[in-house]
Amino acid sequence: MAKVAFLFPGQGAQKVGMGRQLYETLPTAKKLFDEAAEVLGYALADVCFNGPPERLNSTVVSQPALFLCSLAALESLRMTEPDAEKACVAAAGLSLGEYTALVFAGALSFRDGLRVVQRRGEAMQAASDATPSGMVSIIGLEQPEVEQLCAQARGDGTLQIANLLCPSNLVVSGVLPACAALEKLAEEKRARTVTPTRSAACWSARYCSRCCGNRPCATCSRRAAIAFTRSGRARSCRACSSASCARSTAAR
Repeated sequence: MAKVAFLFPGQGAQKVGMGRQLYETLPTAKKLFDEAAEVLGYALADVCFNGPPERLNSTVVSQPALFLCSLAALESLRMTEPDAEKACVAAAGLSLGEYTALVFAGALSFRDGLRVVQRRGEAMQAASDATPSGMVSIIGLEQPEVEQLCAQARGDGTLQIANLLCPSNLVVSGVLPACAALEKLAEEKRARTVTPTRSAACWSARYCSRCCGNRPCATCSRRAAIAFTRSGRARSCRACSSASCARSTAAR
């Protein structure tokens, strides 16, 4: 039998109504939806099935939703094609899908994986809300050409390559005026541009780092060491346990 690899989807693949049939027909899938409600504190199934689209498309909801529905779909595959899982030799994912792959591989429990994805979505949503930003997929140009266009379009704002999807297909993220300028420049080069509309966050390391704990501790200078409470407040430094460090970092 041929070797099989599982590739799990990332944000942008969500659609109102997803998972409903699995929930209604497969007890093991329904169990995942019910367990997710316990972990998250709200009925994610209702948003998946009924929307509204603007809520499902929000980063803070769409990430747990896709994580959950991917694993529910896996339960269906286990029922209908059990040999496919037995033949699987590798698992991977596109961005968010990496966490789904980790749960499938047994590196994380479902509950722990869901909590991580929830926190990730909250941090990315906070980054998006803090700075109006967007993404542009550039198709038909190589990385050096895209970097040159970013430099031309950036102005006083931020614009940088965020994802290398495949050869001649790169995603750029930054502030909205710079994204608009980049689209015009890329089209002048006869490249194809796509502006994602079903993702609230701008995947820029510069912006996300402000909300993901990727900040240096004021006491020990360790980066990405700050522990956060569920509400998002800085609690203490994981490296030196300094509470004053966390307070100074949170005040920035």
